[in-house]
Amino acid sequence: MPPGAAVSRVPAVHHLVRTIGPMRKIVTLPALLLAALTATGCSVLEREYPAADPAVLVQRLTGRAQWAYDGMALPPHETVRPVQVTPGHSCHAGGLSIEKSLPDVVTFDLSWTVEDIPADVARAAEARLRRKFTSVGWTLTRDGNRQGEDFVEIGFRVQDPTTGDQFDLAWNDSTTSLFLSGYTPCAKVPPSAADTPSPKTWAPRTA
Repeated sequence: MPPGAAVSRVPAVHHLVRTIGPMRKIVTLPALLLAALTATGCSVLEREYPAADPAVLVQRLTGRAQWAYDGMALPPHETVRPVQVTPGHSCHAGGLSIEKSLPDVVTFDLSWTVEDIPADVARAAEARLRRKFTSVGWTLTRDGNRQGEDFVEIGFRVQDPTTGDQFDLAWNDSTTSLFLSGYTPCAKVPPSAADTPSPKTWAPRTA
């Protein structure tokens, strides 16, 4: 929207409000304002997402995933199945079209599972990885360590204040599997990449 475009419409709105009389002013003002904003194509309330190279996001995510896997220092375990980095459409326009998802704005997600991990091993791995993330400046945003009479849950979520990337770790005594997920923040990508998983599969390299 060109500078000043929204301001130029304000006198017209005032004029319409004056002509319809004081009894209907309160009822019609929100509708008039909405109509004025819509007519001008106003986008000042809509969120602008940064453009990003999908290949760079995928590389950053898989690199951090390997770093996280190494940081857990797990004992020998079942082989982790290869996974793909997949785009997710959870990014919304905001403003007047808050419920509208944007087809070319995505988050990239990488999720994998390490099966058959005993509770003591999971607890130690969780503590090591939590320390590793926070030691390099990541912020703890959720503590998932919970225990009841008949359940045990272990985990956390952290976020990189620089990139906005997030990582989750979760374990429970029902599945005895470690679940790890990484996410990039919303970014605008070429349409050809918005619905296509990365052709590169990932599995952690073991020593």
